[in-house]
Amino acid sequence: MSFTSERIFKPVDFRTRKGRTLGVREYRIEDYEAAVVMYKSFEPKRVAQGLPPPDVPRIAHWLAHLQERSRALLAFEGQEVVGHAILCPISDAAVEFTIFVHQKCRREGLGTALTHLALDFAAELGLAEVFLSTELSNLPALCVYRQAGFQVTSIYGNECEMRLRVARGLRPHPKAA
Repeated sequence: MSFTSERIFKPVDFRTRKGRTLGVREYRIEDYEAAVVMYKSFEPKRVAQGLPPPDVPRIAHWLAHLQERSRALLAFEGQEVVGHAILCPISDAAVEFTIFVHQKCRREGLGTALTHLALDFAAELGLAEVFLSTELSNLPALCVYRQAGFQVTSIYGNECEMRLRVARGLRPHPKAA
């Protein structure tokens, strides 16, 4: 399975539109507590298909489960996690993409940067397709996803599913700090 590749994400620094310098690296076991802290203060709760979970025990359980199955990137401001991009396997060649940006860093370009970095990482892992679902009312996310090349594959209720065929080197990288 290519998803379990030994490839490691090379950490990068990113400067947001508001001038914050954030570090982005692959999730490590020692990041678990900092990720729980981010989700503890994350708002709004249960914004995307019931995620993130509403309380610390469920947040901890969810993150532990993700850690076992997924590859993920975290954005840090100092020691504080402010963003989390997740690649969760669907098959040997496809993943589901999910991203959460803490409210204190929204509208600064972090979601766009994490999306591009995660998609590039998916390509390095040898994946062929990335799927996601989002609410049709989440216009900022839809804009980021469309600009990244995702196409709507289905709409159901207030949600849509999108797909991107992964190709290496097609997306511009976020500006380095």
